[in-house]
Amino acid sequence: MAKTNSKSSTSTPYIFAAILLAVIYIINTFLVESIYASNSKVSKSTSETMSAINRMNSELEIVNGNVLRIVANVGDATQAADDATLNFENIRDAMADFEEIEDMSDTAKKRYNHAKAIILTYNEKLQDFRNAWNQQGKNGEVLGREAFGGDMKALYTQDIYPLQVTASEMLTATIDIVNQDTGKKMAANAKRSYVLMTMMLLVTILGEIAIFFIARRAKKAKLELEERERNLAEVDAKLKSTRQKASDLAVMNVLTGMKNRYALDNDVSERLESDRFNIAVFDMDNFRSINDTYGYDFGDEYLATVAEKLKDEFGNVAEIYNITGNEFCFLFNKEISESQAMGIVQNIQAVMSSPFEVLNLAVQLPCSGAVYHYLPGDCLNVNSLLVKLDTAMRSAKMNGGNMINTVVNI
Repeated sequence: MAKTNSKSSTSTPYIFAAILLAVIYIINTFLVESIYASNSKVSKSTSETMSAINRMNSELEIVNGNVLRIVANVGDATQAADDATLNFENIRDAMADFEEIEDMSDTAKKRYNHAKAIILTYNEKLQDFRNAWNQQGKNGEVLGREAFGGDMKALYTQDIYPLQVTASEMLTATIDIVNQDTGKKMAANAKRSYVLMTMMLLVTILGEIAIFFIARRAKKAKLELEERERNLAEVDAKLKSTRQKASDLAVMNVLTGMKNRYALDNDVSERLESDRFNIAVFDMDNFRSINDTYGYDFGDEYLATVAEKLKDEFGNVAEIYNITGNEFCFLFNKEISESQAMGIVQNIQAVMSSPFEVLNLAVQLPCSGAVYHYLPGDCLNVNSLLVKLDTAMRSAKMNGGNMINTVVNI
């Protein structure tokens, strides 16, 4: 059973390291994919924008060439006008493609809308020009040239060509704005890429550090487990045989550093039949309120403080025992008489009832006690001795506390 637990404990750090590596890989993949997707989106949007605008410009150039054929009276003017109409259909298709592109800046949209308005005006002018050109007289002759005063060059130069130039300039300006926007987006993406790459580097470094410490800890844990397994059988056997002995032989209260109930039994048992001595017990009244108000840790600190004070004040006249929680027993030295013992117990009560500063907080509790002028043979054992003392002390507490009773021999 122990060996199975050891293997499980040893493998846990490696499992954690594997999970950590997987997490680092996933994070890095996500960051790279995020950078790539963002750059791809910007590139695709820019490419589509440029393609649409270049198609518009190209078709406008072709339209201008057809208009020049009409003005110069080269070739079939009607066919040239029909070609121009088809070119404008292509321009409208390019406009529709442009307007479907997302993430376009307001400035680029505004400049494009200006270009669009001029292109549409340009188209209307050409339609008017075509309709006028196709006018026929009564005998079927073409009257278009006369409709414009016979000066086609002036008509082209003043009314048509400026619209085509302005539309092309607006489209070119739109391209410039899109390029500027693309530059800003790419710069922002580059900055974001640096941040993400830095994050990736930090995550990787932290992961490597974590894995290093995990491996180091796992190795140390493995060595410790191997050592423990070698000694487990012997330690377990010794532990079972000595646990009870350690409990029985313990004669010191860990909290106060005083002798405990077992030590009192050892020190007094052999004196019950032959010795005369003075013994007293004291207990703080309503000590539970300390634990309830400030907590058990505070109560322990309070008891330790009281114990130190008692040892300093009365350690030279009595052996002091902390026999239960907040109950202290004083076994007075042999040379202390009954009258002296009575005076000392009054001082003990005064000391225990005085304020104590615990964790920067002043605490004061009254205490009650009992004193016993023991005569040889009064009690059969230490337990009956303590019962008499505790009975007298409880009687004091029941009568209001903060007093000392004397055990009366019967």
